[in-house]
Amino acid sequence: MAPVLRIRLALSPRGELRGFEAEGHAGALAAGSNTACAAATSLLRTAGTLCAERGLVQAGGAPEPGLMRMRLAATADPDEAWLRGVADFLLRGLTDLAREFPREILVRTEQTEV
Repeated sequence: MAPVLRIRLALSPRGELRGFEAEGHAGALAAGSNTACAAATSLLRTAGTLCAERGLVQAGGAPEPGLMRMRLAATADPDEAWLRGVADFLLRGLTDLAREFPREILVRTEQTEV
């Protein structure tokens, strides 16, 4: 059975968050009933909100149920260390969830060119 929620984190060669995409939902469970899905959504939403507050989001949102995306604009040097911290936070939180709920969450990373 494929995981219900598939998450892709885009990271720069230096480990900075460059964006993410989360696709899927709680499946047959009622909205809000899937603990794993709710926890992952909370992590991603918080990271997205913090990036938006810093003016780093180039594009993003949840255009339809079960889909959330964020792409970051080019950043200045002071933002690089902060974005590495955000990436570390998401990787740790999401991979811990994927280990705890392997049938429900799949996390993968991809490296961007910049």
